[in-house]
Amino acid sequence: MRSLRFALVTGAAVAACTTKDARRSDTAAPAAATLAGAPASDAAVRQAIDSGDARFSAAALKGDTAAIAGLYVDDAIVMMSNVPAARGHDAIAKTFGGMMSAMKLSAFKLQTQDVIVTGDYAVETGTYNLTRQAAAKGAKPHNDVGKYLVLWKKQSDGSYKMVRDIANSDLPPMK
Repeated sequence: MRSLRFALVTGAAVAACTTKDARRSDTAAPAAATLAGAPASDAAVRQAIDSGDARFSAAALKGDTAAIAGLYVDDAIVMMSNVPAARGHDAIAKTFGGMMSAMKLSAFKLQTQDVIVTGDYAVETGTYNLTRQAAAKGAKPHNDVGKYLVLWKKQSDGSYKMVRDIANSDLPPMK
């Protein structure tokens, strides 16, 4: 009986490890970036995320906080440097509104480094480069570079929205 149970457990473990779609790689192929997931077109997911990033960048340059908040699911959490975490559309719009009232963006670029897809979720890792100018009269433009990590979730209409978003600067704090 013990050997039959061992054989069944071993067989189940081997079958689970050799399932055709058990492991999927990301769209940019960084070292060992694989997760278990359902079959999906990585290229289509990457295209959806690139489109979302383009809409985010355009809205940020216009100062359109409603459009930015619309790129997130209802219960999303955004964690940016120097401000408390924002939870939900209203808080996200308020956080970005506060940041944008204190500064004007003149340049903003997101650069996706990789995307890992698993089922209805995708994890995007990337960098940003922006130029901002404080709202104070005579303020000089300031360039900032940093990195971000975003968890995207596929919606019922096939689009992707952000669930979690964290970003921080590579530069030392301003004095």
